[in-house]
Amino acid sequence: MLSNLMVTNQKVVLIIDQLNRERIAAKFIDSLLKEQGQGEEVKVLPIGTQLKHVASIESLLGDNNNPKSAINVILPTLADLLCYHKPAHIFQFINRLRRCEHVSRVFLWASPKLLLHADAEYILAGCEYLSELVLRLETDTTLSLLSRKPGGGVSNKRYTCEVSKTEFKVKPLVDAAASAATVTEVKSEEGVKAADPGGTFKIELDEDEMVARNALTLPYERTSDTATEGNIIYTPDADDDFDDEDPDEDLLI
Repeated sequence: MLSNLMVTNQKVVLIIDQLNRERIAAKFIDSLLKEQGQGEEVKVLPIGTQLKHVASIESLLGDNNNPKSAINVILPTLADLLCYHKPAHIFQFINRLRRCEHVSRVFLWASPKLLLHADAEYILAGCEYLSELVLRLETDTTLSLLSRKPGGGVSNKRYTCEVSKTEFKVKPLVDAAASAATVTEVKSEEGVKAADPGGTFKIELDEDEMVARNALTLPYERTSDTATEGNIIYTPDADDDFDDEDPDEDLLI
């Protein structure tokens, strides 16, 4: 289920909606939390809340100075927030929520086509930078999920989705190009094995090869029927300067 991927240890969750379905934003997020048994620990922030003048996050969440469990905060959509607040105030408020120990998760919904701000592209990029989990609803049947781990690792996976009356099912989507490359590689390996079953390098010799090797006479190899021990046989070359006279004949030794 999608809730298994969304309701995790990542604190700031951004949902980028490319299908312009902001009207179901709060209901969609609430259903994910209910699937994980956290439907009673949700705080939906009103649209007109003056973020700039909030004294503390605890006062904004209500009487939760000593809550039994942390609260999941659902923010208004980014398009609504930009109607009331400057981008800097939005970024500061999200950062304060992220550092608050009484907040378990923060959900923000953004529809790029509905952002009328002049710097909408940069504002959305800033929200992605602050988020630890980014869900991108691409089409009716595909979505992508970018997850940043506490240790610094990042994963970006795509899924196919199927919506029913009771749950939101997702399945990992294999990239067609990667799949085709894998199939081609497997086929090429099978072709090499078929052409050379024994591999490209062979160390051991079978019986026939051993007999053939022992029967081979190497060039310049001299054989003799009588074994002579300790004798050195030297055959001079045509170019050797061989002198029969003793070079030390004139010495009195």
